Amino acid sequence: MAYSRLARLAAYLAVALLVVFVFVNEISKVYFLKNENRKLEDRIEYLRTENEEHRKEMEAIKKDRKYLEKLLRKLGMIKEGEKIFEFKEE
Repeated sequence: MAYSRLARLAAYLAVALLVVFVFVNEISKVYFLKNENRKLEDRIEYLRTENEEHRKEMEAIKKDRKYLEKLLRKLGMIKEGEKIFEFKEE
């Protein structure tokens, strides 16, 4: 009789440990996924902001000739009839 009680207690303990292990494992998965989700939401927000900045720049390029000229000059382009003088340092 004492043996069966001990066996039953051991079985309950084993089941309880299994439930705790599964529960802890699932909680850690949920925590990891929530953390990944937060990182992805932050990345989405960053990309939305960056995308909006690019849209504004595209509109400025389309509408503002001076801004477009400024960008083209940064790329080394010149107007027709202009000459480039390069000076060498000694």
